[in-house]
Amino acid sequence: MDEKRPPRPPMQKEITCKDLGSGIYNFATPPVGFQQYLILGQEKALLIDSGMGIGSLKKEIEKVTKLPIVLINTHGHPDHCGGNAEFAPALMCPAEFDVYEKMATLEYRQKDSGPKPGGPGGPGGHPGEGPKGGRPMEEHGKRPELQPTGPAPVPVEDGAQIDLGGRVVEVLYTPGHTHGSICIFDKLTGSLFVGDNVMGERVSVYEWNSGTIEDLHRSLLRMKALEPSKLYSGHRPNVLEPEILEREIRCAAQLLDGAVGVPQKVRGGAVALAYEAEGVCICYDEKKIR
Repeated sequence: MDEKRPPRPPMQKEITCKDLGSGIYNFATPPVGFQQYLILGQEKALLIDSGMGIGSLKKEIEKVTKLPIVLINTHGHPDHCGGNAEFAPALMCPAEFDVYEKMATLEYRQKDSGPKPGGPGGPGGHPGEGPKGGRPMEEHGKRPELQPTGPAPVPVEDGAQIDLGGRVVEVLYTPGHTHGSICIFDKLTGSLFVGDNVMGERVSVYEWNSGTIEDLHRSLLRMKALEPSKLYSGHRPNVLEPEILEREIRCAAQLLDGAVGVPQKVRGGAVALAYEAEGVCICYDEKKIR
């Protein structure tokens, strides 16, 4: 069995910011360019995810806006909510609270970002996986300091409308990558922020906190029904065209119809099944179909 991994993302030491236009900003955070987004309204700004918590995302945001920040987490993995401590309690799907409580603590992230003997060396595309190829974070200098454990999140309802002042975004429950994943739809631009449910590399549905392929398929159909103008993912490549939804929907449907993926090693020496069709890949646990 050959282990097949996507190309490892480039390492980075500093937080970077890119203006995407229409009051949307993209922040990429260490160590491998985790993707967060800021949506500006007239009265508030919405921050989608907070990264692993390396460096101060809040200081970088303050260079863009002085508006009050509302934080929402697409799911509870540490690379999406490790920086929550700098902000007021985040909005989150209640089904995800167990993931956050277990995986977003300072202790978990310290362990997750340290060198792994004979294996991955720090946080990569998913918690514990390490940068592709196993480069320790110390390779680029001393081990970075992490933000402390963030406050307990507060629940946000499916279909909630968040008014930022002259701009309304909608929250959608979209289980798949995790059992409490959500997406955020910006009604002004038609932009859909998809977390890790839609990925340019592969979607993972094999962890203890994952939903099922059936969940993912249903969520993808819900996203498609919005007819989004652009998709923004939590990992590179992070700006995706809407047509990727069609391909991922067909990929998930084939698995529901009995297609079987190829075994491959994932973190911790575990084995999952990777199924690829039309340039998209779903990596899943065979027990998580329906």
